[in-house]
Amino acid sequence: MVAFETAQALNQKLVVVDAHHDVALDVVRRRKLGERGVLSGHWGERLQAGGVNVQLLPLFVEDRFLPELGLRKLIEAAEALLSDLEEDDSVMRLATDMREIDGALADGVVAGVLALEGCDGLSGDPTMLRVLYRLGVRMVSFTWNRRTEFADGIYGAASASGLSDAGKTALQEMHEHKTICDISHLAEPGFWDVAKLSQDPFIASHSNARVIFDHPRNLTDEQLRAIADSGGVVGLNFYGGFVHEPNPTLDRLVDHLSHIADTIGIEHVGIGPDFLEDSLRDGGREALETAGYDPALADRWIPACDAIERLPAFTAKLLDRGFAEDESEMVLGANFMRVFREVWT
Repeated sequence: MVAFETAQALNQKLVVVDAHHDVALDVVRRRKLGERGVLSGHWGERLQAGGVNVQLLPLFVEDRFLPELGLRKLIEAAEALLSDLEEDDSVMRLATDMREIDGALADGVVAGVLALEGCDGLSGDPTMLRVLYRLGVRMVSFTWNRRTEFADGIYGAASASGLSDAGKTALQEMHEHKTICDISHLAEPGFWDVAKLSQDPFIASHSNARVIFDHPRNLTDEQLRAIADSGGVVGLNFYGGFVHEPNPTLDRLVDHLSHIADTIGIEHVGIGPDFLEDSLRDGGREALETAGYDPALADRWIPACDAIERLPAFTAKLLDRGFAEDESEMVLGANFMRVFREVWT
């Protein structure tokens, strides 16, 4: 059995990419309370403890601000992150392309890359993506579960349609501005439109295998193959409600990994843990309740791996299950880095 410390040393050695972690929500909250340098002073050290070198930072708008305040809240969140990094970039630094990511890695700091989780705040106008691109956003998903003017999320699946005209235009905007399309949360009709129309690799930042656990947030084998055919990557989601009910474990999470690797190749698997630690979990409960969901949903995690500093427990399980060090390297970051180099260079 591989020791946590051994796995932690491996994580420190490799380039680790976390494709989805909602720390932006915590930064906004803490800065309103007067804290500064939150990303470097609080989150950066925790990310480094888990071995993370590249962190995607999704912007998200809660239901209570939609539709009128959507764009304003996105801009406020982006401004909070950018100001925070301007004030203290000692542990995390903003990156908008591979040159800046490579520079951060060379300097031993975490590269933070802005993303957008859901186009709800854009009022149906795909040209607003250009504003967010200028602010540093380099990954975009059309929706978070709900219906937007661009596409339908998975909780409208029974009556879901494909991408709207605005959604198709937005996909073209992403291509023209070297922005990665993220299909996590997207209903299947929209997914297949992306698969048909995308000119670049597209990814699922935080989704698992539906064959292992049947949940609409997880992907069918056909969807997995389409992502691989594009050259993209599926980021494993560590949230227990998508891993297994009622008993999420690291072994079951690695079952998802094994199935995806067997189906499309290990070169198309990454991680997007979607952790909600501490105050993030409190905010998650509030957001869920406001959106009409059970707030207890925010508490379903793998006990041994429920925070970013515990990520080495996942690495240890990979090694215990027979994955070689080079395979672990691919899953932990090299696969996403390949996609980043293709799109962001």
